[in-house]
Amino acid sequence: MKVKYSHSEGNFPFAKGDYVTVVVRYLYVKGLEDELYYHGTVTEIDEQGFRCVLDDDKTKEEYFSFFDVENVIDGDRIPFFAGTTKRIKGKD
Repeated sequence: MKVKYSHSEGNFPFAKGDYVTVVVRYLYVKGLEDELYYHGTVTEIDEQGFRCVLDDDKTKEEYFSFFDVENVIDGDRIPFFAGTTKRIKGKD
C-alpha cells in the first residue's frame, strides 16, 4: 500500500504479524541522541497508520500515524546513513 510518511511517500508492504522497525526520527536529526526508532510486531493497519506491540513493552500496543514516522522497514534492519544495515540483537 502506498502511504504518505512525514517527509516523503513510500510503500507499506507489511501485514498483521510482521516484525518491523518503525523509524520515527533518523535522517532529519542533527545529533545521535535525537534518533528514535522502535522494533515491534504489527497488530492492526488502517489508511492513516498502524498499531504495534513493541519489544520494550509487550503488554501494550502503540499507534503510529504514517505522517508521524519517516519510514517502516523490516525488523531485522536499522537505519544507517542514507539506508539500512543488519540489526545486531542486543546492541540497540
